[in-house]
Amino acid sequence: MHRNSYSLAALAAAAVPGLVPARTMPIATPAEDLDVAGIVGEDGRRVMVLSPGSTAAGVRLERDLKVADTLTGTSLRSVIPPVLGFVKLSEGGRCAVTEAPVGRPLMLDDLAGSPVLAGSLGQKLARIHTVPRYAAEAAGVETFTPEAMLAAHRARIDTVTAAGHLPAAVSQRWQALLEDQELWEVTPQFVHGDLSEESLFTADEQVSAIRDWSSSKVADAASDLAWLISSLAPERFDELYAAYREELPTPTHPRLVERAQALGEFAVAEWLAHGLEVGDEEIVADARGMIADLDADLAQLAREEAERAYEEMRAREDGSV
Repeated sequence: MHRNSYSLAALAAAAVPGLVPARTMPIATPAEDLDVAGIVGEDGRRVMVLSPGSTAAGVRLERDLKVADTLTGTSLRSVIPPVLGFVKLSEGGRCAVTEAPVGRPLMLDDLAGSPVLAGSLGQKLARIHTVPRYAAEAAGVETFTPEAMLAAHRARIDTVTAAGHLPAAVSQRWQALLEDQELWEVTPQFVHGDLSEESLFTADEQVSAIRDWSSSKVADAASDLAWLISSLAPERFDELYAAYREELPTPTHPRLVERAQALGEFAVAEWLAHGLEVGDEEIVADARGMIADLDADLAQLAREEAERAYEEMRAREDGSV
């Protein structure tokens, strides 16, 4: 059951003693079946109300809140909006009210224009990836072994390959990546699992809040970096990654960035596999367009490599005359 902002304001008033809603403000949410609104009280207090529109959304919300509550006992506490109250819903389940995230949603354009913000995000990612194992276990998140993760990647690639949607160069590249054993020597770590512009907030060129922990798990740290390495200019990602490495207490895997790049590419295969599974031609066409772009990039790299090899050969020949 979906609710408008006025209904959400009434739920917030019921969940938080003393809150008298004065106005509402929209807050972006990545889930279509989760109603979210910002509420400003008469005293200026700002809260966020989250109401699931389906049973599945209710399960995700409970998972999100359980993980977030656990993380308030870690170094991430300053970016986790605390829960203020709950109220039962007539159709079952419950609505939650938290403090409103400080700042505004973090856009990729914000990162592109601010090395300081990129560094802040790198630091927060490092803190996510160093959440202690006992905290992850307390949050009840699922743990994936390196073998299980690699098998899942291989299954997706096999699905789209069998469907005949991969150009030869892309197929060869992805198979070579899957066969590179050193690349997949992963030490599972706690990860957010679904970073996006909707889950991050910024204020004063700092990451001010992180939300939506429903996809968090103990898995590959590269999965949180894949979205960023695929979206940011190389120099901005390098700044983010430098801050990330500096914040970590131990060295990263020497090929972590390379693995993040691979996962960014594999995400296209996952998108295509999803489109094929649900029979959505628009998704299939979108994914095939991204694969065509990758194929063109690989062709350009091959041409550049051939030109370099030719120039080196000419230089050697000229030097021997």
